[in-house]
Amino acid sequence: MDRLQQFAIFVEVAKRESFSEAALRLDLPRSTVTSAIQSLETYYKVRLFQRTTRRVSLTQDGKRVLPDCQNLLMDYQLLEQMIQTHNQDYQGILKVDMPSRISHQIVVPALHDFFRQYPNIQIQLHSSDHLTNLVEQEVDCVVRVGTLENSSLIAKSIGRLEMVNCASPDYLQHFGIPHGLEDLPQHYMVNYPNGVGEQQGIFFYGQERIKLNARLSVNNTEAYIQAARSGLGMIQIPYYDVREDLAKGSLIEILDSYKCSALPLNMLYPNRQYIPRRLDVFMSWLIPLLQQHCCLAR
Repeated sequence: MDRLQQFAIFVEVAKRESFSEAALRLDLPRSTVTSAIQSLETYYKVRLFQRTTRRVSLTQDGKRVLPDCQNLLMDYQLLEQMIQTHNQDYQGILKVDMPSRISHQIVVPALHDFFRQYPNIQIQLHSSDHLTNLVEQEVDCVVRVGTLENSSLIAKSIGRLEMVNCASPDYLQHFGIPHGLEDLPQHYMVNYPNGVGEQQGIFFYGQERIKLNARLSVNNTEAYIQAARSGLGMIQIPYYDVREDLAKGSLIEILDSYKCSALPLNMLYPNRQYIPRRLDVFMSWLIPLLQQHCCLAR
């Protein structure tokens, strides 16, 4: 067994935290997996895993070398793809993650156009609002809304999302229309917390964060919008998400002089010298689509 195969086994054991599960995943005998790890540890004179009868966990040395091993394997895969597909059509699997509203409302309805151009590319589309560990979960790219934390990922700016404050006609009839920040204490926000256990809704205006009463907390955008439609409180949300509700009158814009700052929309992908051709053409297709539908000027 060559060293590259041993590195692949090391990464799989680290991911599964189990020799047996790694062996099952790789379709190898457990003894082969154990021997590969022992060979690496002997050759490099380091201990990569702590082993007990109940679990397997990375040592400090193991944690230190895991990202480099993952990058090495990914670079090897990309090199193979580059060589194999140099004179072939665009092909292969793309793993993509993006917010659910963008996925359901904008991307999925338009994908027939992408597949018409690139019929040999397959897409695994996941929807979430949380930053994904691209290397660990083998995701090719993600679309994210909001200010980015420092990371090793490459960020490609798509644009900025105009924000709007809104509430339902029933809510405004019952609680009144707020005209300024001084009116907010008598109102409710639907809470969309960043962390578990946050109790109050937050009204954002410039650098201010005003805590308001909240009778409901939700953890996804669909529930957030539906809560506003149902009269359960005010919300702050990108305009593209509710433009149809605003046009129909099921939601009404309020406090238009006190808007939350526009939010950046970015695409992130791993730092690689070589970008797979399928990822390159997908990003070139997706970014104009999102700019057209999300980054609207009213």
